[in-house]
Order: sequence, then C-alpha cells, then structure tokens
Amino acid sequence: MRIATWLGAAVWAGSWRVMYLEITRWHDVKPTLAFNPGPPIPGTNIRARPGVPLRLLYVACAAAPVVVTGIVRDLRERRRTGHSFRSGRR
Repeated sequence: MRIATWLGAAVWAGSWRVMYLEITRWHDVKPTLAFNPGPPIPGTNIRARPGVPLRLLYVACAAAPVVVTGIVRDLRERRRTGHSFRSGRR
C-alpha cells in the first residue's frame, strides 16, 4: 500500500505540474481548466479538439487526489484498529 500511496502522490503532483505547463506555457488550457482551442486551420472550419493525452491529464488531476486520500484514510483506519493487510496469513 505504501507503493500505491507514493505512486498516487507522484501522479497527483506530476499531473498538476503538467496542467500548470498547459495553462502557462503551452496555452492549451484556460486558467478555468477549460480547453482553449486555437484559431481554426486557415481556409477551413476545422477546430482543434483535446486529444487523448490531455483527456488523461484531466482524469489524473481529478482521480489522483481521491485515490491518495482514500488509501491514506484506509491505512490510518487499519493502523487505528490494529488490523494489518496480512492478518489472515501466518
């Protein structure tokens, strides 16, 4: 569980770092976290749409905090009640 906690925390921090870059450097996302498509391709009405990496970034930014806090809460509850993950094995 500690590995999952550290991995989730790394995804959490990394996703928000990339989101910061999306907003400030690459300007693909507005500060309100809405997708910011550029102007249409000249001579067409084709507008840019968010791709899979940007969609996954939104999912990671939303899911990582929930997962990490859930794991930490579960670990604290198990520590408080004295239950371990290997309580059935000996």
